[in-house]
Amino acid sequence: MTRSLALVLCVSSLAIAHGFVAPAGLRSVVSAPSVNKLPVASASASRLASPLSPRMTLTPSSVAHPEQVIVGSPLPIVYVYDHCPFCVRVRAIFGAKNIKHEVRFMANDDIDTPTKLVGKKIAPIMEIPTKNEVMMESLDIVKRIDEDPTMGPSVLLPGTDRTDLKAWQKKHQDLFRSLQRPRYVASGLLPEFALKAGRDAFVKNHPVPPFEKPDWKSDNYDMATRYAKYNECMGKTDELLPQANTAVEELEGMIFSAKHASEPGFGYDDIELFARLRSLTIIKNLNLGAKTKGYLEYMSAKFDVPLYDQMAV
Repeated sequence: MTRSLALVLCVSSLAIAHGFVAPAGLRSVVSAPSVNKLPVASASASRLASPLSPRMTLTPSSVAHPEQVIVGSPLPIVYVYDHCPFCVRVRAIFGAKNIKHEVRFMANDDIDTPTKLVGKKIAPIMEIPTKNEVMMESLDIVKRIDEDPTMGPSVLLPGTDRTDLKAWQKKHQDLFRSLQRPRYVASGLLPEFALKAGRDAFVKNHPVPPFEKPDWKSDNYDMATRYAKYNECMGKTDELLPQANTAVEELEGMIFSAKHASEPGFGYDDIELFARLRSLTIIKNLNLGAKTKGYLEYMSAKFDVPLYDQMAV
């Protein structure tokens, strides 16, 4: 069993044991700040209703990995948020090189941990205790790990400046923020949002369209208003989902194959693209094309970073 798979099973089992299930409905599922518990939907409708449901069938990965690299004890540590695409980049290079490491999910309101490490609240952070080394900035970490011969040979080809993929992301940024951001906090199942304070911190600092961050974070809005806007986005799912389905159709012509997004081969393009596309899988009933779905599933196994299909809302 892979390390990430074990972690997912642990989080899911704890959630089920305590009655925390992903809401199946798409209306008013984000808890207001005055509510001190996670929103709960009926178990019969939940995608996490049974740990042995057919949709959670466990199969060994068919993706070949390099021989595992152990660089010392204590192991390297990555401090991350699960939803964060920059954090996914760092997890991805450790997975691609099969470097044994520890993943520590910080609460979204945790200021002390990152500040003690690098002097400010930021993620991801990498620590290599055996070398007294601490780093931030995701692509700097990716480069550091990929090019370190003590951690195995380099596995990444240079990036190819995929302006088409960057343009796609920019074009649909507001659409997917409207769909994804409320879903990150809706169930409380992501580790950084397990507690109300973490969810509050995210909602306060991450606006939904059409709001801009300076205005959103100002005193013009209280937490009740911010949560109401998140719920409005969830309430627009029937309107937004067809637009999202049309948007993801465009990806089919941009992804070269399941094993690498760009024709030259596996490299930085995949580190960056998977980190961005992974969050699409938190949107229930999003119709990913065969090539996009195959790419996400292959990279998820290669990077040892699970998708959100089993907890999609």
